[in-house]
Amino acid sequence: MVHAILAKMRRPQHHGILVALAIGFPLLAPRAALAEDPAAATLIEQGLDLRQSQHDVEALALFEKAQAIAPSPRGQAQVALAQQALGRWVLAEQNLASAIAVSGDAWIESRRPILERAMTVIRAHLGDVEIVGAKEGAVYVDGARVDAPDALTHLRLEVGRRAFELRATGYYPFSRVLDVLPGELVRVEVEQHALLDDGKQAAVNPGPALVPTPIATKADSGRTQRTIGWVVVGGAALFLATGAIGLIERESDAQDFNANCSKNPNSSACNDLYHEGNTAQTVGIIGFVGAGVFGAVSVTLLVTAPSAKSKTTTPVVSFGCAPAWNGGASCAWRGTF
Repeated sequence: MVHAILAKMRRPQHHGILVALAIGFPLLAPRAALAEDPAAATLIEQGLDLRQSQHDVEALALFEKAQAIAPSPRGQAQVALAQQALGRWVLAEQNLASAIAVSGDAWIESRRPILERAMTVIRAHLGDVEIVGAKEGAVYVDGARVDAPDALTHLRLEVGRRAFELRATGYYPFSRVLDVLPGELVRVEVEQHALLDDGKQAAVNPGPALVPTPIATKADSGRTQRTIGWVVVGGAALFLATGAIGLIERESDAQDFNANCSKNPNSSACNDLYHEGNTAQTVGIIGFVGAGVFGAVSVTLLVTAPSAKSKTTTPVVSFGCAPAWNGGASCAWRGTF
């Protein structure tokens, strides 16, 4: 976050001298006498007012417009300081270096210590990247093309993690993620591999041809589903038979118990008959319940199975069973074929 400390002092013709500090260093140079071009000078004055109210984007636009009208070291320095406030460190360094490189300019000389401290702040946010082995192409940093003339050998980048990419016609793209550190040099060794031409591509062994895997048709899937449905019907029949056997066994044990245990029901033989009858009843109930579940599943499979012909009638089978806890049961099959 940029914190600005603004101080204004009076001078002749009621103009002010404006000084701002950003990140603890002087940022905005004082106002001076009007430049040679009145229009450019007015734009600079308006930009300084905007910077005082922390409207740096709008101020930068006015400074750049003033430079387009009448370039001056003062205007270029104001552009750089506004860019610094916006965190555009690379451009800020370029413009401020050009401004303070001018010798003999009264405005620059009177404020050189302030501008040099601002340059120290700016350079603390920049690092260097040395590129080795790049043959040709365009350099991209964080997806944006870098049009500097020495971009294939050297980059001046903002501190932080940066995505470097080299794109060249006839070569595979080369990319690296760089950790740019303040005041340090990062070295990147580029490897550019040429794309294979048509002849080389033809020489590459394509490997064995792939045999297409047959795709199951609607008729095949319907046939499989119906087959599974009928298998499930068989399972339902087995459960039904198990339930019937269990109930028959239960009836037999009940008759033996009634015939032989009326006088001494607590004897060991009578207890065995009693438990055997309960077990047979449980088996019968499980058998009928399983038959009902399997029957429902089989009906679902047979009813929903796709048909190869729209006029084909799909078998519909239903099964219902209601076991009685006193030993009886009522079961029924219904089907349409």
